[in-house]
Amino acid sequence: MKKVLLFLLPMFMMAFVSCSSMRTLEKAPAGSMTPEVRLNISLDDIEYLGESTISVSTRSYFGCIKQIDMVNGEVFDRHNNTTTSLMGNLDIKLHGDIALAAGKVIQDYPEADYFVPVSYKDEVTNLFLGKLSTKTMVIKAYKYKNK
Repeated sequence: MKKVLLFLLPMFMMAFVSCSSMRTLEKAPAGSMTPEVRLNISLDDIEYLGESTISVSTRSYFGCIKQIDMVNGEVFDRHNNTTTSLMGNLDIKLHGDIALAAGKVIQDYPEADYFVPVSYKDEVTNLFLGKLSTKTMVIKAYKYKNK
């Protein structure tokens, strides 16, 4: 029995170690390569275009089964969707499913030069072995005035 345990114990240890993983993510800070260039912008140089509200409604069960129900008030079609990343000097991090709804901002204001997220709200209704979640984000759009 001792020999069997001495044989099986290393096998179990190797099985558990081989299933583990380690993920490292590094992001270098963005910096300017030309320190002589300076752009002075005042509020007179910027034009406010408007704001847009985006939303995503989801359901999840048992903590691992996730279903997206609605994106921006329309029924979600998982075969025909678009994910959008809003970028600039500081990337706007759209976490999770809210990136599926960000395409509405670009459709509403295609002439915008940059976007500013104003608020983010996550409403969660807990159910038995599940939850309903509605994520809402308000994003303002701006553009530079032509002189």
